Amino acid sequence: MSPETYDHDAYQENDPNEWKREFLDQARAQTKLLNDIKTEVELDACLIEKIGHIICQNANEAHRQTQLQTSILKTLETLLEMYKGVHPEQALQLERLAKIQAELNACCPPDEKVDEICHFEPCERGGRFTRGEGYSMKSRGFIEPVPFDQEDHEPWEIVAGTLNEDERLPLVAQGAIVGQLIPSAPTPQVLNFMDGTVPSGSQAPVTFRTFSNSGISTSIWPPDMSGAKAGDVVLMSGNLWLKLSVDGGKNFTDLDFTKVFAAEKTYGGWAGDQVIHYVPAIDCFVLYVQSKHNGTNPNKNVVKVAFASPTDLKKYSGGKAAWWRQWDFTSDDFGLGDRWMDFPDLSYGDKFLYVFTNTFTGKDFQGKLFFELPLAEIQAGKGFSFQYALVADTSLVIGSPTQNIAGENYWAAHVDNANMRVYSSKGGDPNYYWRDRKLNANWPRAAKDDNVVSAAPDSTDWISEDHRIIGATRVNNQLWFAWTAASGDGGGGGFKFPQAHIQIAKFDVSQDYKLIEQTQIWNADHAFAYPSLTTNSDNEVGISLAWGGGKYYGSHAVGILGDFVVWYGEASDKTSAKTSPTRWGDYVHVRLAHPDTRFFSAFGYAVLNDASLAPPEKGDYSYVEFGREKLNFNSDRLR
Repeated sequence: MSPETYDHDAYQENDPNEWKREFLDQARAQTKLLNDIKTEVELDACLIEKIGHIICQNANEAHRQTQLQTSILKTLETLLEMYKGVHPEQALQLERLAKIQAELNACCPPDEKVDEICHFEPCERGGRFTRGEGYSMKSRGFIEPVPFDQEDHEPWEIVAGTLNEDERLPLVAQGAIVGQLIPSAPTPQVLNFMDGTVPSGSQAPVTFRTFSNSGISTSIWPPDMSGAKAGDVVLMSGNLWLKLSVDGGKNFTDLDFTKVFAAEKTYGGWAGDQVIHYVPAIDCFVLYVQSKHNGTNPNKNVVKVAFASPTDLKKYSGGKAAWWRQWDFTSDDFGLGDRWMDFPDLSYGDKFLYVFTNTFTGKDFQGKLFFELPLAEIQAGKGFSFQYALVADTSLVIGSPTQNIAGENYWAAHVDNANMRVYSSKGGDPNYYWRDRKLNANWPRAAKDDNVVSAAPDSTDWISEDHRIIGATRVNNQLWFAWTAASGDGGGGGFKFPQAHIQIAKFDVSQDYKLIEQTQIWNADHAFAYPSLTTNSDNEVGISLAWGGGKYYGSHAVGILGDFVVWYGEASDKTSAKTSPTRWGDYVHVRLAHPDTRFFSAFGYAVLNDASLAPPEKGDYSYVEFGREKLNFNSDRLR
């Protein structure tokens, strides 16, 4: 908008927000253009190097020519002075000599070394970036908060259903054989912590401070459990439902999602996939929820990121007034074109919130989007600029962000079943980085469509999970990444895992991301899946997962890695029939139980028979807080 056409007073008189909207529309259009250019034009690093070399050569040649012309000029001036001062009558002869000398210099210039102003430095080989390593730039956007209205919004209803999109993620390829599988010690048993049994040989006993469960009448299936704890406030979520506890998780009350958040009317309505975290730097819970993608454009949607302090949640009983800080991000805000967002996760540092989600066109995977939101502006409830990037490699199965981070975030992807790509990004840095690292052995991938299966007593499969890396945490200098693997030997021979299980790869950041260990959570009689990891203040790694198969139904369990045991509080007695194909869920979470960060908070569920419902089943949703009152040091604990 030119100065001649911009009339701030007129905009203020007609609509005080019109100029902001026009500015944002222009900024989004420019961002989209830049992203389109970035997507369409990816210059090869070698080509860029050659271009730089040519530019350097041209600069040196221009400098040589300038020096040569200066020398010729000085020579001519000297001859002219000789002509004027000594032999005026020989002016004509001197003139001829000057011409001859000039022609001679032009033909055969003196052999003089010319100082160069540009020195080409070739790209370093074997230095910071080698084969399989690199970096890319982030983009920048701007977002205004959702206007907060104290009045009740228009009522709306949740439509019960499923989130079974049948999305097509890339398959994990068979990598070159790197070694035979050697299993770690098995997890010998899954114990019910309600009976108080402590296995021999474990660390100091695990204490279960709190266990509570409750159902809900209507939900979108699978529930995709999430939540967090801050003091005596615990917030728990599934798909389009919320539960609030103000007594440390002992008792929960249901919050009406339709009264807390207004209806979404552009993209098809709110769908679910909620994720909750507690961010101690700003003393706020953060909630992520996404919309459907069947509105005016079936390949676009919107995600909401909302914040509420523990004080406000108690003051307003979890209601609308507690959530006065909200931001809605659409596909257009990221220049995604015809891509919609699904399968989110969150992590945080001391200055930024990190948000991750997959992107799709139709059902086809289009890359991993991440965006980094400044906590200071979030706490103030302002509009803010933020950085984001789309990792648009559609051949990679890209995972979730690490938990328990400080200033830098990490995530990983399967290049194939013998190699992983480890990414890193720091809020405020204009670039993000990656590097490829080999594993010790090929892990077993699913034979068909990367769909990991495990048969429960009443079902041919209760998992229906792929190999995405959904467990990630940092332990001192180590990065731990966990994912669900299939049965078998991974193609390289060695041990054959009899059941679906969890693989864990550990890398040392301080040793150039060297692979430290590749280990597993497995049992010969039943399967493990859906790992979520976090690290407590004693550098113990807590896990929340699902287990089942054989004579067991899919159920939730928790534990501390290194104990070789996981615990459950309530077991399922059937496989849910609400999805086809049947699947237990997309994720469960484990968090730190703030402020006592020795302890963990976990969120899961059991499927129970209930003849009064159709289908005859109900979900029983659970909160469990566990940890050690006293830590016994053991050098093998981090193995």
